[in-house]
Amino acid sequence: MNREQQRRLEEQRDQLQKQWDIQSEKVKRIGNAFAIETDTTAKFKLEHQLSEEKAQLARLEDELNQIEAEVRSPLQPQTTTEKRLVGNQAIPEVPVWKGRDELLEELQTKLLQLENPLKVLALIGQGGIGKTSLAVKLLEALGVNCGRSAQTPVEKGANVEECPYECVMYFKAQEGTSFDDVAKFLLIDGLGIQTAEKLKSADEKIAKIIEGLAQTRTLVVLDNLESILQPANHSQAGRAISEDWGKLLNALVYQQHQSQTLLTSREVPADLADSRYEGAEPDSELVYIERIFGVATVAGVEILRQRQLKDSVPDLRWVSERVEGHVFLLTQLAAIGKGKPGYLRKHSELVTKKAEPILREQLARQSEAARDLLSRMCVLRVGIDIRGLTFLRLYTDDSEQDDRFERAAFLEEPAELTEEEISETQAILERLVDGSLVQSRYDEQQCEVFYDLHRVIVEFLQGEYKDELPNLLNSIYKFYCSGKNVENPKTLENLRPVLEAQYFAFQLGNYSEAYYLATGSLGECLQRWGHWSLLKDLCEQVLPHIDEYKRCICLQNIGVIHRDLGNWDEAARCFQNALAIAQKQESKSTIAHCNGLLGYIEQCRGNWDAAETLYRQALEVMTELGDRSGMANSWGALGDIEYLRSNRDVAETLYQQALEVMTELGDHSGMANSWGALGDIERNRGNWDPAFLTSFRRLIEQRGGGAEGKELSI
Repeated sequence: MNREQQRRLEEQRDQLQKQWDIQSEKVKRIGNAFAIETDTTAKFKLEHQLSEEKAQLARLEDELNQIEAEVRSPLQPQTTTEKRLVGNQAIPEVPVWKGRDELLEELQTKLLQLENPLKVLALIGQGGIGKTSLAVKLLEALGVNCGRSAQTPVEKGANVEECPYECVMYFKAQEGTSFDDVAKFLLIDGLGIQTAEKLKSADEKIAKIIEGLAQTRTLVVLDNLESILQPANHSQAGRAISEDWGKLLNALVYQQHQSQTLLTSREVPADLADSRYEGAEPDSELVYIERIFGVATVAGVEILRQRQLKDSVPDLRWVSERVEGHVFLLTQLAAIGKGKPGYLRKHSELVTKKAEPILREQLARQSEAARDLLSRMCVLRVGIDIRGLTFLRLYTDDSEQDDRFERAAFLEEPAELTEEEISETQAILERLVDGSLVQSRYDEQQCEVFYDLHRVIVEFLQGEYKDELPNLLNSIYKFYCSGKNVENPKTLENLRPVLEAQYFAFQLGNYSEAYYLATGSLGECLQRWGHWSLLKDLCEQVLPHIDEYKRCICLQNIGVIHRDLGNWDEAARCFQNALAIAQKQESKSTIAHCNGLLGYIEQCRGNWDAAETLYRQALEVMTELGDRSGMANSWGALGDIEYLRSNRDVAETLYQQALEVMTELGDHSGMANSWGALGDIERNRGNWDPAFLTSFRRLIEQRGGGAEGKELSI
């Protein structure tokens, strides 16, 4: 390549880099919008748009990598060499392929990276999630003509010239596959070493395999590898069924050769880590573990449509979300629902029924402690950290147990856990994650890993442990009670323990506690932060289950939310119902308060006379009760009516009365409101200096001097 060609390539690379940067920002912007969007329809559109933009970004990245490779390694004259594909059986076809093109390109780039090349790429995921299909598609993307693979053990000339490997070996493991089976395939069928049968020991065979992989660039595909791994309930969980199998896997990672291995498994093979150290992790520079999850909701809908389901789009989305994009389950459900629109949505139990054989097989490989932990996780709504899982694992309702968990829940503080207890939980959890039964997510803000379950697993386990659900719910409730004493919350996520405690209290029938949690500090924060719909749902949920006194307060709270949203008829209905309860209970203060709330609704409707009547009724009762704060609020409300009537002198007198009491009570928020109203009167009179230099200055001082958010029901 001459200098001019090199210069043009570099210019092309720089231009592509700029396009990639722009596209990356676009993907990030859409991703942020998707994360905060709450409207279901809008979220679905954003998800589809995000998928398309990510695919475009991946295409740009692929072009950029190709150009970069040419810039670094000028093209050499190509020579024609015979390339081979061998398999112990036919490479399976891929009948379903949607939603993973971007991942496919990323994995192809991983395998072909020039710097720090990988030795092993491991595709790990649940049974039927699509690991083998992804591996086959990856082979095709690498230039392997998988369609020409036959049942014969060796198929020559099945690779196209673009394939970077001289040989590709496909070996599917099965129950009972021995080390000698795979060694014979690799040595004789793959590497063509006919004298391999003379090798006696496993070490000799492994050494010969590595020698062959060092002399030719080969891709070894080991499919269905979980069938030769020890189950999680075994003392050597995750290791190969024989020491020789384990040595081979380890040698493929840590011995010198120029080939690569692509493997699929439901569990992470422990032999990919350095065998000299117990509990070691695989070297991330040599082994890349890609955990395979279901396809996106949009792709799931496309798969169902491809299978000619005529259900409505909402129903198709429901099915896709229900199985969280599990490819095998999508195809199974499509076969059941074909020609019967709406059938799958109506018969939701079919999802769990089809998943049952897969999950039973996976659960049978787990230890009793792991299955117990899974049973406790199946009633969780959100991810949980390692300390929370340790609490759940150790908590029981046995009166003879260590009472630190009950004490922690009562005192609303984290339970004291030992490092040994946490380590035991970590060990169990690692096997569950490696076994594709538990999902993990790293939270960068909290610098913590959170764990949860696939929705299909949740529904299956809840069916399995339905008789134990009350006890399980109680343990979850006690855990969240131990963390609900949140100081200075800033976000909704800070209040997650309180939200979850409220939810599980309701599920357990502890409606009084659910009410207090919904209307206490949690309710105040939700009101102040504008999470009105969530607060309204919490209040409406407990409404049928609480006594009249609490129901009256809930109705007022719901009415205030409707009022703030501009739903005046709904607000008035709530306030009227609350007033009826207050009158029945002969609660004068509540009657006055409801009258004040109804007065505000009439004021918003423009019915000033009706509003004034209600405000005066409230003032009369407040005066009778000696409620100074209530009297001040009533004077302020009456002042608003007079101001709207342009009776500014009367309004000023009323505002002054309110200000005097607010000042006496030290109510900064009320004082600020009064100063603002008085300042507005002066402004309308044209008295700019008094208005701005006195009233508004004091308004600003009071707002900055501790004005807090009003009470929820005011």
